[in-house]
Amino acid sequence: MKSIGSLKINTILELMLTVAVATMVLTSGFVWIITERIIDVHEAKLFLSGAMNIPGNTLYIFIFTVISSICIIVTFSIRSYSNINDTGIIFLSIMIEFILELICITLLNFNYNGILLWTFANALIYLKKNKYMPIVIVIATVSYLCTTHELVKLFVNIYDISTYIKVCSVGLQTVIFFVYNVLNLMTVICFVLCCISIIVNKEEIIEKNLELNKKLETANLDLQKANVELEKSLTDNARLAEIRERNRIAREIHDTLGHTLTGLAAGIDACIALAGDERTPLRNQLDLLSKVSRNSIKDIRMSVSSLRPDAPDRLNLKSAIEELVENTRRVAGVNIIFDCEDSNLKFDEDEEMAIYRIIQESLTNAIRHGNAGNIEVAVKKNFGSIGLMIHDDGIGCEKIEAGFGLRHIRERVNMLKGQVNFRSENGFIVEAMIPIRWGEEYD
Repeated sequence: MKSIGSLKINTILELMLTVAVATMVLTSGFVWIITERIIDVHEAKLFLSGAMNIPGNTLYIFIFTVISSICIIVTFSIRSYSNINDTGIIFLSIMIEFILELICITLLNFNYNGILLWTFANALIYLKKNKYMPIVIVIATVSYLCTTHELVKLFVNIYDISTYIKVCSVGLQTVIFFVYNVLNLMTVICFVLCCISIIVNKEEIIEKNLELNKKLETANLDLQKANVELEKSLTDNARLAEIRERNRIAREIHDTLGHTLTGLAAGIDACIALAGDERTPLRNQLDLLSKVSRNSIKDIRMSVSSLRPDAPDRLNLKSAIEELVENTRRVAGVNIIFDCEDSNLKFDEDEEMAIYRIIQESLTNAIRHGNAGNIEVAVKKNFGSIGLMIHDDGIGCEKIEAGFGLRHIRERVNMLKGQVNFRSENGFIVEAMIPIRWGEEYD
């Protein structure tokens, strides 16, 4: 499908061809008719006295001009409406037209050469991507200058169309001169319009190309950014998945076995206290078990088994926490107060697991490191979040250094985009705020 710009240029070319062909045919026909009239009225001697030269057989010239014009129209129609893309065929058709035009111009004694401007315009349009385009422009320019009537008559005796026009009556002369000059002027105007249309069309194409290039550059930049982000995302996701899985295994080992062994060690210590200071075989055996259990707490960090807690799976979150508190109280012999006003703690699985593990780890740290005798666990549900506070009356610490347990608490909270604070104030305090997405079964 042709563009609007191409259709406008073709329209101007058609108008220009119509004017050029009409001028050639009318000029040759006018010379033929006037010649026949001169012969009929026996005024040849008078005419020859005022003419510098006369053409050959004017009838043959007229017929050849008509046939050449038809051939030019046919080749132009084929070139314009058959979508020929072969540069060789286009160049051949323009050369045929060029040769026919030169013959017609010569036969008309160079009284009209505007048809060359039309060929020049065709070359500009159809041969714009040809490497021989500069040569074509030079040939067209030289041909037009060398076929100009005023220049040619300086070197060759040729007849002037005005000599034939003067044979007519004075009134008719004015009309013929007017038509002849208007046709010549229209040829030049059409050529100028054609050149302007070509320039405008090229500017529009350039602007569209620039706009498309900008869009393409923007699209390329966006694509590059998207590729970088995608690669980064894939890499980050892979690394994050690896880190999360590694941390999950570490947390499961530490939280499950660590909590159990801590309770066991606390129970053994209680038995040692009951056994007294006497170094009996029972006391020696209890000391050995205490040492082994505490060393085991350190060794489990190197384990690669993936253990999952069963309390949250068997019970709802509140019941699981109550069971955890009761087991810890019974094994470690510490006083634990669990404060939770809401009886229905139902959240997503990862949220429930995080809450359970934070409380479990905090209890373990309070007993193992803080030597606490009393621990308060408070769970408070707000709109859109849940708050945790675990406060023990242990020895606390002057400077809080995040060990294995505290790091895991922070990691669990961060994965849920929550906040956690550790304070040593009348013991040790763990405060956490976890945003809640609300489980499907939450009422």
